[in-house]
Amino acid sequence: MFKKWVLAFLFFGMQFYSYADCTHSVQQSTMPQDNWVTRRRIHDWDPKRSVILQPTKRKDSRTAVLIISPPHFGNGTDYTTVRWKLGQKVWEQYMHGVPNVDCYFLRSTIPRIDSTEEVWLEGDTIYVGDPFYADYGQDRILNKTIAAIEFLLPNYTHFIRTNLNTFLNLKSVKEYCDLHGQDMYTGPMWQGEWYVLGYGILFTANVAKHITDEYRRLEGLDIVSSSRSDDCVLTSLATGVYPLNDAEHEFVCAPSLRLGARQLMSLDSFKLVRLSQYGAFLLPPISLKSAINYCDQAPKSVMLYRIREGLDLRELGLIYQNLFNRVYPDLDSFDFMDYLNLGI
Repeated sequence: MFKKWVLAFLFFGMQFYSYADCTHSVQQSTMPQDNWVTRRRIHDWDPKRSVILQPTKRKDSRTAVLIISPPHFGNGTDYTTVRWKLGQKVWEQYMHGVPNVDCYFLRSTIPRIDSTEEVWLEGDTIYVGDPFYADYGQDRILNKTIAAIEFLLPNYTHFIRTNLNTFLNLKSVKEYCDLHGQDMYTGPMWQGEWYVLGYGILFTANVAKHITDEYRRLEGLDIVSSSRSDDCVLTSLATGVYPLNDAEHEFVCAPSLRLGARQLMSLDSFKLVRLSQYGAFLLPPISLKSAINYCDQAPKSVMLYRIREGLDLRELGLIYQNLFNRVYPDLDSFDFMDYLNLGI
């Protein structure tokens, strides 16, 4: 039972690609951009223009990992809820395993009545008091992402926005961030799309500050409302690109970035059902044995494993067990199958 028809299981290597569509940086402006950006179309993107981000001089980094989580799990026993609970339990086993990579669960909640604090930290969780959530029960992912970034700046050099259904090799994250100090906004992208997918966004502190400043400048406009996809809005806030024809916009690219989104994988790599140095998208659903085989072949440079659907809960537990034992052999052991058998 709990079988799903689509498997989203993604590997990402440490070599990033960047679009080089523009030969200059776009300077910050408060005026709408009446240029080719507003007329940009998805088919204009050319993967052949991608260039690999080159390492910079090694410099000690400090990375904040924001793990998007639901406001609460409740007592649900449906596939999605149990998968979330399992994902959080996995994160808890390794989230403190690498110095200078700090992981936080990120949750919306009802505002405190005894405090003026809108954002606060309890244990490993950043809570964002949201009146909208209190009134309507809607978990505004973009709102809590912006609030958490503002809460953590300027204490970090890099940020990763991800969720409970991912597994990170924090040692590879630390190594990559130490060796890539240039400003960036990067992550996986669907083939033919223009925005970075929300479960694996990596960006630097200067870009994070630009994102939050731009959001506050545009706050109240429909283009940054909760009705929009948070993945799309975050990409637009960072890169200035919004190639949709349903509205004019005022998005401005971060001054330190080239116009356009940088990505981990070339578009062509998403057509391959195999593991490469850049990663692999495993679709359609594969067997547990095949999935574990892909994990075992992954090089040490791989940072992110995407685990969502396609396997039942027992199989997901076995995948997590395999990844945890292989990536973090020095941490205390934990039996995820026992955890599942206890009914979570």
